[in-house]
Amino acid sequence: MSDIQTSEPLGACPACGGMFELVRVGPYVIDRCGACRGLWLDEHELEKILAIDHRMLTKKRGDTDPGLAQSKKGKCPRCSGTLIKLTNMRANIATDSCTICYGLFLDAGELNAFDHPNLAGQVGQLLRKLIGRH
Repeated sequence: MSDIQTSEPLGACPACGGMFELVRVGPYVIDRCGACRGLWLDEHELEKILAIDHRMLTKKRGDTDPGLAQSKKGKCPRCSGTLIKLTNMRANIATDSCTICYGLFLDAGELNAFDHPNLAGQVGQLLRKLIGRH
């Protein structure tokens, strides 16, 4: 688990250079870029917000509709570490992750991809049903 303090203000958005603002998602407070609407999620925050009641999360996703996506990412806004592209197999999207604090940057709209299981997940679910493991 990371020892980086999440109460410290974030640096510039790695996608557009904008400033982050705090937004509440259920019981959690996450960082959202005021300009491009990208989300910065500290280590384990994605798992926490995906476990929230779906209706509440859907409402918050309305505030993060796709905007201007940038292909070049800057430094980690939490610790200035290097961001690398990682493919999230659950959502079948490439996200930007920090190699030091393990934070995650989602471009605007990428959170929606976690609603739709990818083909590998669907095949795995079908196989579990076929062999009797639910």
